[in-house]
Amino acid sequence: MVVRGVTLYLLLGYLIKAGATSTCANNVCLRCNTTATGADPCELCNATQCISDVPSNCTTGFQVSISSNNSKLVEGDDLILTCVHNLPDVNHTFGWKMNGVTIQDQNKSELHDKKVLSNKAGTYICFVENLCGNYQSLPHVVAVENNSLLLLVICGVSALVLVLVMGMVMKFKLKRDNAKHRERMRQKATVEQRDAPFTPRES
Repeated sequence: MVVRGVTLYLLLGYLIKAGATSTCANNVCLRCNTTATGADPCELCNATQCISDVPSNCTTGFQVSISSNNSKLVEGDDLILTCVHNLPDVNHTFGWKMNGVTIQDQNKSELHDKKVLSNKAGTYICFVENLCGNYQSLPHVVAVENNSLLLLVICGVSALVLVLVMGMVMKFKLKRDNAKHRERMRQKATVEQRDAPFTPRES
């Protein structure tokens, strides 16, 4: 009974060790420092695409980041974000998140929104998935300035200018109408005076 327990314990330990060391890396996903060791990188290019014993001078780490045309926008500007990475040239699946929510139908390395509004402000993350693994960028903050207050000021000033112009036009028109009315009254008085019957004075 004791021997059986020891055998099971040893078998379990072997399985755990095998599972821990069974990590597998595709050879196109390796970056090796051959200058330090003098190793031939083609030694890794064998028929099997999977390498379970990754050399110490090799790494599977890659970087993903976001580049932007401008991180501080004003409403009406275009937002252009590009997912930059140093992953090998294999099939990639891109994805984007805004404030932790996945943006649908955006399997592209570039995220382009035209004439953005303030609701596009937030934290963006891009992620890349391929046979080398899943990698994502650090958060990229985009600020969009709300120019509704500026529009309100412009509209208010425009309305005030319009009212002043209309007031001046109406004042000019009223003054011109009064002048025409006085001219008509003067002409009418002249005509009436001319057409009045002549009555001689008594001597």
